[in-house]
Amino acid sequence: MCFSATASLAASALLVPSGIYCIKTALAKDTDYLPLAFTPLAFGIQQALEGVVWLGINSHNFHNVDIGSLGFLFFSHWFWLFWMPFLVWACDRHQKIKQICAIFVILGFVYGALLYLPLIANANWLEIDASSCSIAYRTKLIFDFPMYREVASIIYGLIVGVPLLLASNRNINTFGALILGSMLFSQIVFYYAFVSVWCFFAALLSIYIIYILEREVKPVSATTLVIEQERSHSHVR
Repeated sequence: MCFSATASLAASALLVPSGIYCIKTALAKDTDYLPLAFTPLAFGIQQALEGVVWLGINSHNFHNVDIGSLGFLFFSHWFWLFWMPFLVWACDRHQKIKQICAIFVILGFVYGALLYLPLIANANWLEIDASSCSIAYRTKLIFDFPMYREVASIIYGLIVGVPLLLASNRNINTFGALILGSMLFSQIVFYYAFVSVWCFFAALLSIYIIYILEREVKPVSATTLVIEQERSHSHVR
């Protein structure tokens, strides 16, 4: 499978309007789902940034390569780590699940900061390789010495995936399973360009969020919200 600027920009062109539609739907139905609704738009922005990387590589514009790659890695190495647990925290009605997700938000924010911020401080910690029809982001991580890169990937997958699988909404569980499945597939088949390929597949899978918002999320009245919150608190007690 060959990736390119065209593939990344086409994915962005699909995801950005899809994300805007999701946001409008969440605003009309239930604002607790806004973080979930924003996800396709965020993936669209990330894919646009990888399109910038491809265009920079093709034109030998290394300034654009640097800007695009750091922008892309902001999402892959930091943003998704706290955003996925946050979107579950925001939309789930069960207090126990919200409490667990809050912990994962903090873990994701700290872990992501440790992954991403050193790349900004150390320019030589990031190399871009566009061979094999894919972009390989060869990064040096501060965790490389104390643990294997595979362990860092497992921790990443747990922080991103566990909250999605714990969500009380089964369709969010399905979304989480698809994300983790694409992660495993990309790691096995496209190990040489894992980050780029996985984010591309995950971006396309975020289209599933349209289904979640359109078919499963019902408009919530103030009365219904109070009742659900009371039930949630009673379960905790």
